[in-house]
Amino acid sequence: MKTHACQILLTLTALLSSAYSAETLSVVPDSAQALGIAGGRYANLRDASAVRVSPANILTIEKSELLIDAAMWRGDIRLDSTSGDKVGMSRRWIYPASMYFVQPIVPGKVAFGIGLSTPYGMASIYPKNMSATSGMRYALPYESNLLVADITPAVAFKITDSLSVAVGMEIMYSDLMIKQFYNWSGIIPGSPEGNIQAHGQGWGLGAYMGVNWEFAKGHRLSLVGRLPVRIQYRGDFKATNIPPALAGVFSPTSNFNSDLNFPGSVALGYGVDLTDRWTLGFDFKWTNNNATNDLPLNIGSNQAMLGGQNSAVFNWQDSIELGTGMTYALNERWSLRSGYLFSENSQPASTYSPLVCTNDRHIFSLGVGWRGKTRSVDVTYAYVYNPTRVISGAAQPLFNGNYKHQWQVLALSVTQRF
Repeated sequence: MKTHACQILLTLTALLSSAYSAETLSVVPDSAQALGIAGGRYANLRDASAVRVSPANILTIEKSELLIDAAMWRGDIRLDSTSGDKVGMSRRWIYPASMYFVQPIVPGKVAFGIGLSTPYGMASIYPKNMSATSGMRYALPYESNLLVADITPAVAFKITDSLSVAVGMEIMYSDLMIKQFYNWSGIIPGSPEGNIQAHGQGWGLGAYMGVNWEFAKGHRLSLVGRLPVRIQYRGDFKATNIPPALAGVFSPTSNFNSDLNFPGSVALGYGVDLTDRWTLGFDFKWTNNNATNDLPLNIGSNQAMLGGQNSAVFNWQDSIELGTGMTYALNERWSLRSGYLFSENSQPASTYSPLVCTNDRHIFSLGVGWRGKTRSVDVTYAYVYNPTRVISGAAQPLFNGNYKHQWQVLALSVTQRF
C-alpha cells in the first residue's frame, strides 16, 4: 500500500504545488500590449490591463475604457523517461481570455478599474493508453486542471504632479481536479484497476499596491507589491473498483480538503521615452515561492491511502524575472512592439513531474497596435522557450528523464472607449 500512497501524494503534490513557483504556472501577460512589451511593462503599460499589472498606470487613461483579451496557446510538452516511456500532452491548444474596465473619476487625478483574469492555471491531458509495464500508467494523471480566476478592483490617486499611488484587492477563485488510474492489483492481486479523482474549489482574498514616480521628464519608476493569497480547497475524493476485501478500509467517496498559498511578489519597472516615437522599459520582479514548504492533504475516510503521509513537501525556491520591452510609434495610429522576459525556474528536481515540467523560461514577443478615436486593436505573437531539462533525482523515479516544454502564443486585444 505504501507504493500507492506515494503515487497519490506525488500526484497531488505536483498539481497543487504548481501554483507556488510563480513563473512555473503563471500565464504570460494577458493583453496583447502587455505581452508585446513583456519585459518592460510595469512603467509603460497604457491599456486597461494595468489594473492588475501596474495599477497606478490607469491614471493615464483619459476616457472610460473596456478591454477584452483573447489568446490561442499551442503547447508541446514531452517526457522521454529513463524508464523507456515517452509521453506527450494530448491536448495542445488552450484559449484563455480576460476583461478589464477603467473609469476615470477625476481625469488624471482619480481613477477606478476592475479586471477579471486568469493569472495562474494549468491543464494537462495525457494518453489513457499509457503502458502499465513500467508503472507510468499509475504514476501520472491522465487529466489534471488547475484554474484560477482573479477579480481585481483597484483605485488610483494622483498625489503630486510626479507621484501616483494605487491600491487594489484580489478576489481569487480556484478549481482543482485530478484524474488518474489506480492499480488495485498491487494490493489485492488480480483486482481490476480503478480510477481516483480529487476535485475541490476555494476562494481567497489578497491585496496589492502600486506606486509610480516620474523623477525626471520622460523617466518613470513603477513599484508594485502583492501580498500572498491563501485558498482553502474543499471538495470530494472518489475511488472506483475498490476490491471487496478493502471495502471496510476505503470508501468510494470522501472529503477532499487542502490549503494553498499563492506567493507574494515585488516588482520594479523603469520606463524612458528616448524620443517622441521610442519608448523603452526594463523590469525586475522577485517572487516569494518558498513561503510555504509543505501542503496539508486530507481525503477523509480514505486517508489511509496516503500511508500516514498527510502533507506534501515542496522545497521551492524564491525566483526572479527580468526583461525589457520597446515600443515604436510609426504615427498617431500605429505602433510596433517587441519584448523579452526571463523567468527563473524555482522547482527542484526532487519534486519534478510531467504535470509541471519547467525550466528557466524565455519569452520573445513581437506585436503591432492600431489606435482609433474610440477603438484600439492589438495583436502579439510570443514564443515561450523552456530549455530541455534533464531530471535525475525525482522522488518518483519514473519521472526522471528529458523534458521538453514549449509554447507559442497569439494574443488579440480589443479596446472600446466611451
